[in-house]
Amino acid sequence: MKTAGLLALFIFTLCFMDNCKAQKNDNNHNIAIEILPTFKGKQILKNKWYITLLGDSIQISKLRFYLTDFELFNTQDKRLPIPKSTYLIDAFNKQTLSFELHTHKKHNFSQITFKIGVDEKLHDAGAQSGDLDPIHGMYWAWQSGYINFKLEGESPSCPTRKNKFSFHIGGYKSPHSTTRNHTLDLKDRLSSSIKIEVDISVFFKDINLSERNQIMIPGEAAYQQSLKFPLLFSISK
Repeated sequence: MKTAGLLALFIFTLCFMDNCKAQKNDNNHNIAIEILPTFKGKQILKNKWYITLLGDSIQISKLRFYLTDFELFNTQDKRLPIPKSTYLIDAFNKQTLSFELHTHKKHNFSQITFKIGVDEKLHDAGAQSGDLDPIHGMYWAWQSGYINFKLEGESPSCPTRKNKFSFHIGGYKSPHSTTRNHTLDLKDRLSSSIKIEVDISVFFKDINLSERNQIMIPGEAAYQQSLKFPLLFSISK
């Protein structure tokens, strides 16, 4: 009888643990994020020729930027921050174009918010590891911090060596902070996957490459260019 009682207790314990594990798994919800770098709605290909809105022919050889501090809002406007959500996106490295946000419960999400660039607290912390490792070429120095957005390529319009253009947009100190908050409407859907399009043609909207083809330090020019960042990002249909 004693053995039978112990066996029953063992079976009950296993069932209880399995049930708790199942409930925990039911509460977990992963949201797949896919980043789609485009130029006028077409996928960006390395060194392919494109025409800007002002008529400059360009090739893009490098496109990297940070997306950080993701938050989700459900239909009751409840805020769901996603901890440790810092991602370096490289348009020509497929592995960086998709990632998952981990939440504890399923919700009908109405909005997703994030920063384009690195938050001030991360700049102040100095060089770090992972996607924030200086090895990725996105860190200037402790005085200037991280490069939030890097775009390089060439154009016959550029009167520079090898017709190169380089836009390294960074700076986190007032009044020239280049980190931008952005909110996207998810239309109250239960989202297991979200596609975010980044149309780089908008970046060149007001740039005449024969006159402006480099921004390499924090300051007014970098700040003004960063104001365009939110215009680049939209929910892909």
